[in-house]
Amino acid sequence: MAADIKGLIYGLRDELILFQLLSDDEVDRVIPYLEVIDYPKGTTIFNEGDEEDFVGFVTAGVLELKKDTEFEGRQIVIALVRKGSFVGEIALVDEKHTRSATAVALENSEMIIMRRKALDAIVDKYPIIAVKILKGLNQVMAVRMRKAMERLASIF
Repeated sequence: MAADIKGLIYGLRDELILFQLLSDDEVDRVIPYLEVIDYPKGTTIFNEGDEEDFVGFVTAGVLELKKDTEFEGRQIVIALVRKGSFVGEIALVDEKHTRSATAVALENSEMIIMRRKALDAIVDKYPIIAVKILKGLNQVMAVRMRKAMERLASIF
């Protein structure tokens, strides 16, 4: 399993934003804390409001992120997430651990998963690596927040 994850990370390193911040040695140290999960087309990976605690780095496929609206049973698509990006980062850093959107696999997809418990273990054992991971997550969240504000401003 670790060999599979290592192959995925090194094979897609140019696309996996967060892993670009880590040296080869740091990636090797993090691998035991990760897992790979396949999601068939149409699978709901998580629902808005779910109590989940993982970030998923997309290594194959496309995910659709949807947000509930004020109209019962209606959702809006807020993003399409492709290979190289990640989903679920808010649940990893937010103490509430609840999902802010629903994620569905639009095609057969695969993700490298890091759970909050794994991140906590990395913080304890490899604090410098943990800082790099959290810094990378924060950088992407900041970009996403700016884009969301720009989209919101364009509506008004």
